[in-house]
Amino acid sequence: MKKGFILMGISAILLGSFVVVSAFSTNTETNATATKKTTDETASGFITVDTHADIVRAYNDIPSLTKASAIVIEGDVMSTSTKYYKDEIAPCTLSQVKVSKVISGDVKIGDVVTFQETGGITTQKYVSERSRGRDFPPLSEVEENKQVDFKINGLSAMKKDEKVLLFGERYQDIYLVVGGYQGKFKVDGNKIERQSPKGDESFYPTLKMSQSSLVNEVQQLKK
Repeated sequence: MKKGFILMGISAILLGSFVVVSAFSTNTETNATATKKTTDETASGFITVDTHADIVRAYNDIPSLTKASAIVIEGDVMSTSTKYYKDEIAPCTLSQVKVSKVISGDVKIGDVVTFQETGGITTQKYVSERSRGRDFPPLSEVEENKQVDFKINGLSAMKKDEKVLLFGERYQDIYLVVGGYQGKFKVDGNKIERQSPKGDESFYPTLKMSQSSLVNEVQQLKK
C-alpha cells in the first residue's frame, strides 16, 4: 500500500474508511512516488488524475461489508453531480441511484437514493488550485475548463448509466459506499465484481461471484 502525508478533513470524516493524502501518481512513470503529481490524457479527451488514499479499514469479504451496511441494493445510476468541500484535495460525487433490487435495508424498488463518493469529474483549474505544494504553469481558459476524472487509488467514482450493486452506510440524508470504494460492485448479468486498486488485488479481492450467491449470503447474515 502506497503511503503519503495524510490530510485529515471532511473526506476522512464522511468516508470513515480511507483518508485522502496529498499525493498524486502518474501512469507514465514506472517508479512513481507518492510525491508526484501528474496527469494522463485519455483518447476521449479526459485528463485522469490518480490520488493515493490510505485505507483505514479493509472490507475483504461479504460478511464484513454486510455488517457495516444499512442497505444493500442493486440499481442504475440516473445522474451524477460534483460537490466540493473547502480545503479538500479531492472533489466528491453525488450519484442518484434508482433501486432495481433490494437485497437488504429499508428501501423499495423504484426509490432513488443518493450515494456520495470521494473523487469524480472536475476541472483542471480545480486540480491546479487544490494540489498543495505543487507549482503549476499558468493555464489558459480552455485548459482551466478541461474535464478531469479525479480517481482514488486508480478507481473512478460512479458514472451515469452504470448498473451497480452497493453496500451503503447511512450519513444524514444520504448514503456512503461502505469502505469508500470497497462496497461498490459492477453488475454484468448475474455476475457481480468489484474493482480493486491495481497491484492490491490480493489485499482487496474482487469478490467476483454470482449475484444469487451474494444475495443468499447477505440475507442469511442479516437474519
